[in-house]
Amino acid sequence: MPRNYKRTTDRQSWSEESMRKAIEAVRSNRMGWLLASKTFGVPQATLRRHVSNSNKTLESSAKGLGCWKATFTPELEKKMVEHLKLLESRLFGLTRTSVQELAFELAEKNGFAHKFNPQKRKAGQEWLEGFLRRNKDISLRKPEATSAARAQAFNRPQVKKFFEIYGHLLESEKIGPHRIYNTDESSLSTVQKPHKILASTGRKQVGVITSAERGTNTTVVCCVNAIGTFVPPMMIFSRKNMKKELVDEAPPGTLGVAQPSGWMTTDLFLKWLKHFQNFVKSSIDDKVILIVDGHVSHKGLETLEYAKQNGIIILCLPPHCTHRLQPLDVSFFAPLKTYFSQETSK
Repeated sequence: MPRNYKRTTDRQSWSEESMRKAIEAVRSNRMGWLLASKTFGVPQATLRRHVSNSNKTLESSAKGLGCWKATFTPELEKKMVEHLKLLESRLFGLTRTSVQELAFELAEKNGFAHKFNPQKRKAGQEWLEGFLRRNKDISLRKPEATSAARAQAFNRPQVKKFFEIYGHLLESEKIGPHRIYNTDESSLSTVQKPHKILASTGRKQVGVITSAERGTNTTVVCCVNAIGTFVPPMMIFSRKNMKKELVDEAPPGTLGVAQPSGWMTTDLFLKWLKHFQNFVKSSIDDKVILIVDGHVSHKGLETLEYAKQNGIIILCLPPHCTHRLQPLDVSFFAPLKTYFSQETSK
């Protein structure tokens, strides 16, 4: 239904309360069809359908016109609103497109009849506008105008907000350092990055031999807690089929998977999260905090549901701040890539 639709008839102008009273009067034999219709101001034919429960899509005294029916129940939409608020409070807020994709996943997973776009795999603009109209306690927010000091991503207010949320979680959940984990992924290429070499001063072109012009990326997913204990890594190889020989000399327990592009996806992150849970043994009574960045693969519906059911509190780092705040990015992957490039050059 168009979001700016205006009614042109007075059909179903009766109230649901009047219909309910008319149904009760007829079912208790206090009135007949015609008398109940005139007394309560409801159409007689409509009253007959409601009393005999012959409506195919409506129940009791509810009203409904046209072929457009709500995809989700009001109770389920309220849960979606609570879910969106929770994500926003953890600096994990979803965009318009992400909410539309979430609605499609939810409808498909639960078998709800819907008219969403199966090619784009997301709900339409009309559904999103209606969802926001029905739930006034959430809205699309535009960034406020900021001063020059706050224009850069890594700034005091943004970092302070993150640590306030982080501190509140530690106090409310009583989580110790051994249950605080940080995960990050980074790609390693089979072609090393050339190091600086000594050459003639003033020479415009300086070359060095590499293993190839274009390499193959392998993504490594690492996870460490605040006391230094690491979860066995996951390695994503750029290929269609996985071979066990690829992780022969990797750390014990390493999870090896194949993906044509070699990059992290929503499905692979869910697979890694299950690998993580098997190692840390988290539960509702013994929760863990997992600090991640805001990559889209970390926001899948099944991923967030699995984390919630298994006591994994996912906390997102502020955007564009991982070069300073992401522990693994600063202290692990930076030296790893340097040593990896040195060994490849040798």
